Amino acid sequence: MIQSKALVFGVGSVGAVYLYQLQRAGCQVTAICRSNYNAVCQHGFTLNSLRFGVQTYKPDFVFRRTEDCPGDAVYDYVVVCAKALPRSRPSLADMIKPIIRGRKKTAVVLAQNGIAIEEEIAQAFPENPVISGVVYCPSTQIKEGVIEYSEMLNLFELGTYPASAPESHKKTAEKFAGLMTSGGGGAKVFDDVQTARWQKLLMNAAWNPICALTLCTDGGFLQTSQPFAQELVWEIMMEIVRLANKIGVPGIDEHAAAEKLAIAKRRAESGTGREMSMLQDVRQGRRFEVEAILGNTIRLGRKWNVPMPRLETVYALSRARYCAMFGTKDEHQM
Repeated sequence: MIQSKALVFGVGSVGAVYLYQLQRAGCQVTAICRSNYNAVCQHGFTLNSLRFGVQTYKPDFVFRRTEDCPGDAVYDYVVVCAKALPRSRPSLADMIKPIIRGRKKTAVVLAQNGIAIEEEIAQAFPENPVISGVVYCPSTQIKEGVIEYSEMLNLFELGTYPASAPESHKKTAEKFAGLMTSGGGGAKVFDDVQTARWQKLLMNAAWNPICALTLCTDGGFLQTSQPFAQELVWEIMMEIVRLANKIGVPGIDEHAAAEKLAIAKRRAESGTGREMSMLQDVRQGRRFEVEAILGNTIRLGRKWNVPMPRLETVYALSRARYCAMFGTKDEHQM
């Protein structure tokens, strides 16, 4: 029996895992696949997972673009797993508009990194539930349609945007979280998910650009130049803590930063490390979230007069790498 209908927009590594979980929960799932469309149409996905084992599965429907979906299709959830690329053209709102226009009960779930990414969607679809999500699902698409997922970690932290959304929207978030857990993953709903989003920013804003620029894993970087490597990571985190405190985001403090840094320190001590998503993107020639993670943060810093010299430095360097790979025009989601 079909519980709900979901569309997953951008089915790379995380999208493929979430698609599998939604199918396990009894949902009918449509996939919008771009670069891996042909492979998924022919062979579906292969998931090599510590958590789920080895699984081969296909979406119920596969399309390249939302415009290709049936005109009368109605989805309970549009789960956006594509990278957050602010100021891209066409915009995310433009790309999902064909499947949301006039369907006020369709919830948009943003499974994306960065901060200040929700407002564009909230303005474009003011009556639809918008659910902001923080993803902990360390998976990698090693080739088209083949997902490597070698850790047990699976947590989707969710909350409405804004936090003051109507109670019906909050119930929608709870129902979606229930589907994710029924599908074998972990999900938690927050009254205000922005604290969770900023807690992940502590890690993302420090480690993603550093790893992308140095081609090191997080643990590997800490082994290169102590104490200087660790001090750089820590001071970037402290710039974010000071900004969060100035804005009034609760729960973003030295203790939270120390917990995030401790993860990489343990990997360094054991001689291991994780390739952060931005490093994976650089290695594979894919666009990466320099603006959603770094650009939005430093612009907030300037707006609130919070000095962020280290973060501004890694932003400038990361932006230069991005432009060297893709040119200086506005970002485009491909």
